[in-house]
Amino acid sequence: MSDRRGFTLIEIVVVLVIIGMVMTLVIPRLPNSEREDLKISARTLASTLRYLQDRAATTGTTYYLHMEPGTDNVKVMQATPDGSEKEPDDPFLQQRPTKEGVQVADVVITRLGKLIEGQVRLDIGAGGLRDFVIIHLRSPAGTFWTVMGFPSSGKVKVYQGYQEDAL
Repeated sequence: MSDRRGFTLIEIVVVLVIIGMVMTLVIPRLPNSEREDLKISARTLASTLRYLQDRAATTGTTYYLHMEPGTDNVKVMQATPDGSEKEPDDPFLQQRPTKEGVQVADVVITRLGKLIEGQVRLDIGAGGLRDFVIIHLRSPAGTFWTVMGFPSSGKVKVYQGYQEDAL
């Protein structure tokens, strides 16, 4: 009698069906990297704004957050005594606050309205933000997160989606 070992065709098909069912359940639940990049960018931008307000209050230094709506250009600069700007000495502030590819869709400043193009500079001095600001971040897929900065309290909040008013 010969000793045959191996899998039957039915066993292989059953295993492939099980793997297929597991894949259809698991793959849709895996995080989308674009969505995660957008979420991380919104939270990092909010943290940067909070940190800038704290640094400005404790050191008396003015900081600027430069943004270009419609692009992914976001940069922090520090005011110098002669009125010009320089890159901050703080390594945290030298890092890009948003992930590459995450765009600033628009910036809403109460006294200026909605800014959708050009360059926007937020001034952050010893008193914190000068105006209430809403920053809308957009992923390449078109999803949004909103960052809101409140000048009176110094709070910065993050919301999923496109929010137009303070909640």
